[in-house]
Order: sequence, then C-alpha cells, then structure tokens
Amino acid sequence: MKLRILMIDWEYPDDGKPPSPEVLDLTEKGDVMDLYMSLANGTIVEMKAEGDSEEALDVLRGLIRGAGNGVQADLSTQEKAACWLYEEGYQCYTQGVNDPAYFFVNPAPRPEAFE
Repeated sequence: MKLRILMIDWEYPDDGKPPSPEVLDLTEKGDVMDLYMSLANGTIVEMKAEGDSEEALDVLRGLIRGAGNGVQADLSTQEKAACWLYEEGYQCYTQGVNDPAYFFVNPAPRPEAFE
C-alpha cells in the first residue's frame, strides 16, 4: 500500500515552486506516523495525494478525517484559484475554518503510477 504525496507544510515556498512528491509505504510504521503527525499537528497548508489501491486511499481518508479533523468540502472558484495543488476531479477536504488547510485526494487508485 503506497501513497504519493505532495505536501506544502508550514508556509508556501518563497520561490513559488511546490516541493517534489514523496512516496510513502503504508506498511512502514514510520511513514504512517510521519503523515499522522503532520495531519494532527496542523502543519500542512496544502496536500495532494494519490494511492496505489483503494485500501491505501481508505487509510489516507481515515487519517485526514481522524488525525486531521478534515471534512469533505466543495471549494469556491476563488479557493480553487488560490490553491497551488488543486486539481479538477480530486476530492477535497479542509482542516480548520479560518485560513483552512486543503487536502486533495485522487479518488481513483493508480497502481500503474507506482511501478
């Protein structure tokens, strides 16, 4: 079970470029704990993720809703334009009300992207 995650944490980079995506192996306790802590501590500004299986996506959604206290949301046109990682067709979850964090999840597993 793997996730590819592109994450902007703490603040947007000054150079205007998002960091490179990382691949997390959900069978590795360290990878799961790192993601859990980032979500629980509220350090993420935006995150975009895809998984290799429905099971991996279910784990991610559970972490977003649980540790991240995220709720599924429909974004306004202004929010979509302001988000660096927004992509049409991805599910969106927000964390917080004032100045929320945004989590974008590709709802379709993409095993071919992890080969």
